[in-house]
Amino acid sequence: MHKWSGWLLVLAIVVIITTGGILTQRYLDRSSEELAAQLQQVRQAVEQRDWQRSESNYNDFEKRWNRVSDNWALFTDHLELDNLEMRLIRLQEFIEARDGVNARAEAGEALNLIRHIPERERLTWRNLF
Repeated sequence: MHKWSGWLLVLAIVVIITTGGILTQRYLDRSSEELAAQLQQVRQAVEQRDWQRSESNYNDFEKRWNRVSDNWALFTDHLELDNLEMRLIRLQEFIEARDGVNARAEAGEALNLIRHIPERERLTWRNLF
């Protein structure tokens, strides 16, 4: 009986790690899609040169991002988050300056990073080796 308790402990640890990984990945995927949808609304308002709506949409996005970024910091590479933060700061500045060309570029890069981070954290053969 004592021999089996060691195997059961190992199995329980593997189940906990696997379950935690699956739940973490689902959270990253879901929150990434929500953030991307909000940022896309910012980008569309910028493209339409609707600066009031751009600022309002960005403020809504930023509130959501501030809540999510703390959680993402637990699971993701901080360099990726820093890169995203820099894009968001520049995006906000370009919106305030009414610079549509640069705001669209920064929004596009930020969207790419938001979608890329969960993919980079996904457990795949490519990420393992």
